[in-house]
Amino acid sequence: MSRYKDHPIYGVAVPAPENQWYSRGLVFDRDLNQTIEIKRIESNRRTFKTKKQAEQYGLDLCKAWVDKRP
Repeated sequence: MSRYKDHPIYGVAVPAPENQWYSRGLVFDRDLNQTIEIKRIESNRRTFKTKKQAEQYGLDLCKAWVDKRP
């Protein structure tokens, strides 16, 4: 798990057909006393050859979502 602007974020690789990977990003509440997911970002339009690439893209999706918040 990484932190971005005080939000815990997590990039997840989800198996896709033909040995590919989809990406999922999870953003959690800033309060570390809670484990509340505040946003789940699914991306199945783009596939990746490696699990690591999919996880990194999930983190990038999370960062973009956090940056758009007021």
